[in-house]
Amino acid sequence: MNTGRQPVGRQDAWEDDGYCYLCGPRNPEGLKLSFTITGERIETSFIAERRHQGYRGVLHGGFLAMAMDEVLVHLPWKLFGRKNVTAELSVRLLAQAPVGSRVTVRASFARPASAGDRMWHVDAECVLDDGTVAAKCSGKCVPVE
Repeated sequence: MNTGRQPVGRQDAWEDDGYCYLCGPRNPEGLKLSFTITGERIETSFIAERRHQGYRGVLHGGFLAMAMDEVLVHLPWKLFGRKNVTAELSVRLLAQAPVGSRVTVRASFARPASAGDRMWHVDAECVLDDGTVAAKCSGKCVPVE
């Protein structure tokens, strides 16, 4: 039965409705991350919460991957104004991120980039306040508009 409504997640409209779990200001359960751009680098941080844990007292590794994915797409979006999606993501989990710790997530281009590129190669990392690198990733982002 066709209700006349478009399904959530349709692929023909890349609209930011504010409900992204990590950066959406309208998502009541989300982190509401904000980003800082310095040159061609982006950064954000959050506190690892128990509701995001995997094993007892440790942030779930998938959450670290999700946070790095977020900065990957925000880098070309904030610098070049081009909406994009992650086409490929390779993650290395290196150390535990304890619940209660601050995690800083950074990304920068792995090679020179410009607004007209068809693909951006981006590297990211999650770093704890003591300098421990908890995770690293490399990814490829492609524009959708």
